[in-house]
Amino acid sequence: MPVPALPDFLYLNENSLHNYLSRIEGGISDESTVRRTSTGGKKGGVNLGASAAGANFSGEKGTSEEHEKVVRETSAQRFTRLIEHLESDPERWDYEDVLDLSESFPRLTIRQLISVSAEIEIPPTVQMLSQPEQLGQMFDMMGALRSMAPALGESADDLPSDEEIEATRTMTRAFQSDVVIIGDQGEDSPQIAGKLKKDFIHDALEDEVCVVGKIVKRWEEGQSHSLLALPGASLMNRRQRREAVSSDLESDDATLHGPALTLDILAIYR
Repeated sequence: MPVPALPDFLYLNENSLHNYLSRIEGGISDESTVRRTSTGGKKGGVNLGASAAGANFSGEKGTSEEHEKVVRETSAQRFTRLIEHLESDPERWDYEDVLDLSESFPRLTIRQLISVSAEIEIPPTVQMLSQPEQLGQMFDMMGALRSMAPALGESADDLPSDEEIEATRTMTRAFQSDVVIIGDQGEDSPQIAGKLKKDFIHDALEDEVCVVGKIVKRWEEGQSHSLLALPGASLMNRRQRREAVSSDLESDDATLHGPALTLDILAIYR
């Protein structure tokens, strides 16, 4: 789908963008120089007296000015040019503009680059665990409220104990999550999901948007995948990682259920 004239990028991975574009164009230029030259006309006059001997000639030499400016291309311009390349030769670059995810899902393959409209969100559990600094502030506030309750003549029985707060704090440290979005085109549509790098997030990740990314994993009907980063996952083999996802976790909002696609997300924009 064509990129809007003024796209609003919620997320744009500039490292991936430069890698893709340099692969297509054989390199990438950081800046260009524009020169403009303006030349003034020559002015002159003739004053004739009574005879040719009394003629008087005068004139001013023309002027020339040169203006130079350095133009640096923005990431938004590069992204638009990348999409133009992909759409001009989708077979060569293994690209598909997905209009109906349900219809396209059976033929989509791993390592294929796609563009798809979807309604996205960050699951609440992922949202909470991907912001450890805010969780820490919340636990500090709960502890402070518990200490202040007697002085205010209030009961602290409804508040968690210091031991419960510390246990929860320890658990959330172990299950810290990357920022992950999920999205779909409707209730019965296959889902998409992808991990984002915080440095490239520019705005709130929600609502109807266009997502561009490379497929890294397909999840078929009946398969599921935890969106949380499991402690020690890098030390586990594939079977152990699957077994580490408990049955109660599989039913919550932090689990991706097939049919679904995991994407290496390049851009999210509206």
